[in-house]
Amino acid sequence: MQGIVDKRIFRFSAGARKWIAVTFFSGLMGSLANIVLLLLAGRVIVGIYAGRTLVSMTEIFLGMFICLGLRATAEWSRDVSAQRSAGVVKANIRKVLYAHLLRLGPAFMEHRNSGALAATMVDGIEALDPYVSLYLPYIALSLIMPVLLFLGFAFYVDLLSAAILFAFVPLVPLSIVFFTNLDEWRSGRQAWDAYRELSSYFADSLQGIVTLKLFHQVDARGRMLHKRSANLEAALVKSLKLYFGVSFISEVVPVLGYSVTLIVASFRLSEGSLSLDRLVMVLFLGSLFYEHVSHLLLYHHYSLLGRRSAQAIFSLLDRKPEIEDPAEQNATSNLDAPAVLNPCIKFEAVSFAYGGDRPVLKDISFEVSAGSTVALVGATGAGKSTVIDLLYRFHDPQRGRVLLGGYDIRTLPLDFLRSQMALVAQEAYLFYDTVERNLRLGKPDAKPEELVEAARSASAHEFIMALPEGYETILGERGVRLSGGEKQRIAIARALLKDAPILLLDEPTSSVDAENEASIQKALDLLKSNRTVLIIAHRLSTVRNADRILVMDHGQIVESGTHSELIKKRGIYSKLVAAQCLDRPSDGVDRNSCKDFEHEGGR
Repeated sequence: MQGIVDKRIFRFSAGARKWIAVTFFSGLMGSLANIVLLLLAGRVIVGIYAGRTLVSMTEIFLGMFICLGLRATAEWSRDVSAQRSAGVVKANIRKVLYAHLLRLGPAFMEHRNSGALAATMVDGIEALDPYVSLYLPYIALSLIMPVLLFLGFAFYVDLLSAAILFAFVPLVPLSIVFFTNLDEWRSGRQAWDAYRELSSYFADSLQGIVTLKLFHQVDARGRMLHKRSANLEAALVKSLKLYFGVSFISEVVPVLGYSVTLIVASFRLSEGSLSLDRLVMVLFLGSLFYEHVSHLLLYHHYSLLGRRSAQAIFSLLDRKPEIEDPAEQNATSNLDAPAVLNPCIKFEAVSFAYGGDRPVLKDISFEVSAGSTVALVGATGAGKSTVIDLLYRFHDPQRGRVLLGGYDIRTLPLDFLRSQMALVAQEAYLFYDTVERNLRLGKPDAKPEELVEAARSASAHEFIMALPEGYETILGERGVRLSGGEKQRIAIARALLKDAPILLLDEPTSSVDAENEASIQKALDLLKSNRTVLIIAHRLSTVRNADRILVMDHGQIVESGTHSELIKKRGIYSKLVAAQCLDRPSDGVDRNSCKDFEHEGGR
């Protein structure tokens, strides 16, 4: 239970504290100006009762006008500083949270809904605005102003009236603490969780709208969306029911305290123990005892969703990454990357299971020498792509070691490790951005002529120039405006720009037709030159010229050799070749492999 304020938010107040202080002092100055304004108004009333003319009280009216100007200036300063402080805190949280999500990495992301995380990153942090900008400063004001008013009343107005007014003040913040903790106990994070679920479900529905239409599921999806909307409404109403309890107390307490004080003061006036001018001061200033605690309740209500989102944000920040960067662990010892790294890969008795209980790799060992090309082949689910995940340290093996240039990759800084490899994946991920910015992922500081040269080498320049705005064309979400072959060629150009010594190819031609495969293969051949290459593929045209082919089956390496050697063995690899030759007899891409197979007596 966090009580009236979640203190963890102050971890992100660097750079915002001065603005929070300005908000506080602006509120304080505004309140003091209001007090003086009401005091002067009280003097006008007493003066009129005493028979003074309005002209004789000109200086009082001038003072009231000045107080109004000060109050307006203080309100303006409060609003501006409040937005500044909230903006700084939100920026700090976004920066830290984004960096932390990157540290958590794919091992965390693959089990999470990206829409829910986006809702936390965007809407959740934005919901903190009233919580940071007004609620936090008014906590201090609600503590200080009643004390100042009590002291002022006690010394200059009336001690008994001050004591009665002050006695009721703590009931409001105490009720907020009580009902907030009760809300935590009953509702927990239900309102924010429901909001996040609705946001992620809606985003997922938009991304899949074509599929929904194809399968006539738009109406069904709409009903599910309405159901989640109703869940959010129910969760908010549940929280608001508890808020109504605070609201009731906060409305009754000021009226009760003010009324009791006026009744007692009136009796004392009739008895002669309190003067009329003192009663007027009590009448005008008594309500100010409760002004800030009433605002505290209002801002507490406004910040309700922000408090919920803060819990979700901090629960994310409290998660420990599965993969620790040795550069961060050894920050004090100035861990340096090797000056020269031999681009060779070695797996030593590596075993890996997702979640620790779903075996994917079982005691595999192999080596890819510097400058050589090794291919991993096998049926779907054999564990081929997991090899690349382990190389990038998206996961760590439960047993065994992965070595790069003779170094255990767990000892290498992650940035350095990943800079040594370039990947062309089965499905190239392109961002909703221009062609140029997607290419610059490979080399952010690349010159325009370097971009064009890489695109030409990947056979991509021609179709890029045919786009409406050439290299400045927005590709759409996930590169929706491009074909599969065009996306792959963008990915190859990106890998060329990175110019890493190790090239990883994960089924780079599996989703393209034969015509595109031929042009992509040409680009890949150029990309592979003078590099250490690890290929994961089942297309024979991609692997047949590898220096060595490793055949995987159920997480183990069961065959090893060149293309022709494996054909002669008549084992699993030979069967894979036979299956492709039978399934694609007219496909010229694998004709040479099929001829090899026939030559060895495969048919």
